[in-house]
Amino acid sequence: MFIYLEYLMPTVGLATVLLGATGFKENNVNDTFRGQVLTSDNETRQAIIKDLNLVQLCNELVAHSLAREVGLPIPDCYLGLARSNVLTVSQAPATADGSRLVFVSVDVKVPNVTYRWTGSDAAGRKALLEQITKWGDLGHLYAFDAWIANVDRHRGNLLFGGENEFWLIDHGHCFTGPNWQANQLDPDVEYRNRLSEWLTMHLSLDQKKQRASEVRKFGADIDGFDATETSKNSRITDLLPLQNVNSLKGFLEKRTANVPVHASKALGVPVII
Repeated sequence: MFIYLEYLMPTVGLATVLLGATGFKENNVNDTFRGQVLTSDNETRQAIIKDLNLVQLCNELVAHSLAREVGLPIPDCYLGLARSNVLTVSQAPATADGSRLVFVSVDVKVPNVTYRWTGSDAAGRKALLEQITKWGDLGHLYAFDAWIANVDRHRGNLLFGGENEFWLIDHGHCFTGPNWQANQLDPDVEYRNRLSEWLTMHLSLDQKKQRASEVRKFGADIDGFDATETSKNSRITDLLPLQNVNSLKGFLEKRTANVPVHASKALGVPVII
């Protein structure tokens, strides 16, 4: 069930990358590592560590905060500090002492849909699609991706472990893409919603209509959204120029009115306005 959780949203935590992280390739574009981090609460956690440029890093942090606000499942995340003698990265923004700021997502150890799809036969793929199309938050995901202009929700960016074990990951290409600039964020533009390209065709008409009703409810719940606390709690006010923070804040607040239209179109059920 969709729950609006702004008043419960915690600030993105801080963590330090520990020695021993190893890189891996699973169709990931950016350099990505598995390793351990030490959180500011003195807890050691297994994590996925991503070497991202400043915009993608902030995209991830904001998307995480928003997902938590609206009650969608997303792994815990941290703004990570990677010292130069611990992990070598090249895209992440640097600190004064030469360390780098990386995105850290707790490793929930659940496979993505692409992995399960390629490892299944026809019957297995059919069963997989049936489980995904019945997921209770699917309509909310269509709406969420429309809201944050996520142009990259391919099968690899959705983790699924069976039943209702879903996790949203990889949001570096939200807010129109990985290299947006302040003057490019237009809240009225219809951006690519990749769910329409690999999932919508597997929904029945009744399922589409049900998900469209969930989209409208989502839109009503975020109407009047104020992104001030999101900007602070995601820590982007410490990372981005003020102009960019304000542009992203305005984009999110004004875009709420377009969510039902864009998400319903991605579902193949035009909304009546």
